[in-house]
Amino acid sequence: MGITKKVWIDYRDKIELKEPIAIVGTSGLRSVGKLVVDELVEKMHPRLFAELYSYGFPSVYYGPSYIGAPCGAGVKIEAGSVTELPSVKFYAIENQKQDIIIVSGYQAYDSLNQYAVAEKSSDLFNAYHVKKVIALGAQVIEEGIRCCATDLELLAEMHKFGIERTNVDRFLGFSGLVVAMGRAKGLKGVCLFASTTQNLQNSEYPDYNAVTELLEKVSEVVGFEIDTSDLKKKSSKEKMQMDETGMLDEQQENEETREQESDYLRGYV
Repeated sequence: MGITKKVWIDYRDKIELKEPIAIVGTSGLRSVGKLVVDELVEKMHPRLFAELYSYGFPSVYYGPSYIGAPCGAGVKIEAGSVTELPSVKFYAIENQKQDIIIVSGYQAYDSLNQYAVAEKSSDLFNAYHVKKVIALGAQVIEEGIRCCATDLELLAEMHKFGIERTNVDRFLGFSGLVVAMGRAKGLKGVCLFASTTQNLQNSEYPDYNAVTELLEKVSEVVGFEIDTSDLKKKSSKEKMQMDETGMLDEQQENEETREQESDYLRGYV
């Protein structure tokens, strides 16, 4: 069966931006990158100006979305029983001290389609003269917020914010690919990762503590303020539930799991 590269962008509105920073988050490990972007969209009220569609976007994943798991084609059913194609959504915050493009990503089902979507996204960034792409994710190998970047200058800049370089050698999925593809097209980019733990029952089960830490660090790097008090409440509630069910023993299991993981999965997502 052949694999198609069909991908297109529908522009909903005309926007005027001055050297924006793009912030990219996608479904992945413990949903950290996705939830940071969701918080930005909910609280900063950006304007949806474009959506990217692809034949490679499923409506259902049968396993972790970020490792190209088996999936099913179809549509999403939104509020009011309205059907909608899966898409990457591009939002804009205009006329600010720092203009921002917020990207709510979507994982394609295989590498060829991931590349096609990442390339189209980086073309949009170039069209709007994006000066920096910040991709968000999570990891289970190292402590604290870590980073990798397209050049040494950006790594030095992140160090000023207390963000150390990562020693891990890969970043799975759409968000990291967008940064690397952007580098090939002359865009600067950095990937920021929060530290999390594996949830062996559901790899994308939300880690609100990691989401809070990453969102606060992104706001520091980009230079905006955002309220994270509700996320901290969710994190506390989640911890209480874990205490009650004995799920904190999972941390010890994760330490053992890390030593047993295949080389393919030892990375950020």
